Amino acid sequence: MKRLKLSGLLAAPFTPFTEDGSIDWIKIPRLADALVADGVSGAYVCGTTGEGISCTLEERKELLAAWAAAAKGRMALIAHTGASALGEVEVLNRRAVELGYDAVSAIPTTFFRPANEEALVEYCRLVASSAPEVPFYYYHTMNARLELSPSRFLELASDRIPTLGGIKFNHHNLYEFQLCKEFAKERYDIVFGVDEFFAGALALGATAFIGSTYNYSATLYQDIWEAFRLADWPLVQEGMRKVCKGVKLLNQYGGLPAGKAMMGVKGLDCGPARAPLRQLNASQRAAIADELAKCLGL
Repeated sequence: MKRLKLSGLLAAPFTPFTEDGSIDWIKIPRLADALVADGVSGAYVCGTTGEGISCTLEERKELLAAWAAAAKGRMALIAHTGASALGEVEVLNRRAVELGYDAVSAIPTTFFRPANEEALVEYCRLVASSAPEVPFYYYHTMNARLELSPSRFLELASDRIPTLGGIKFNHHNLYEFQLCKEFAKERYDIVFGVDEFFAGALALGATAFIGSTYNYSATLYQDIWEAFRLADWPLVQEGMRKVCKGVKLLNQYGGLPAGKAMMGVKGLDCGPARAPLRQLNASQRAAIADELAKCLGL
């Protein structure tokens, strides 16, 4: 297995849908081009932001192929393969390997949940075992509603999951993030994923980030990162003020559906989200994109 070292900003791309709810395949190359143009270093495909769980198995296989065709060789590609049925995870893992993805990743099942860290490690071991050629990243997210310790997961998994690459850390618990970083050292990537905590994570040593808002405001985060490097704290604070205004707007209009609308600032309408998420029509999406442009000073 080739070791993967993640760094910089990795976007969790949206899956574009048409008004009738089908995948708008023609937009995926344009989304990939926009990320490359903004200096994004990777894409986490079919995750939460990509509504992977709301897509059928066949759609997810086709999405993995579409992103490989559009972005392979231009950025790191991580396939989110989490699903309720382990057999479907295995199918998606094998598809990702066939397509040349750099890594696979999975959220644990969220209906029948692992009862403790031991059960979580065993489940992730089974997931990773079907893609032994590539690193596996455990997706630790508040959306899973699992109150388990990711640092304890690392301790247990280090000897039991030989392909473990690290953790996609989507949680507000910066204490656990620090414990994970300390245990991981250079062996594992602890990739931070709460965009509105970006500067705080930088202060704690984060060097890789996966997020949804990098789809449309990657350059803002790059400016914050450079200001942080130069210890220009007023500029860091001003950048984070814009980030938080954007996230507040995102939350105001329903989260992920609003994020898709915000792609309008890049000239890309990603269409509606799938049920049960909030449905926004074209005019609502355009209005949200206009509000974001004002927040960012575009």
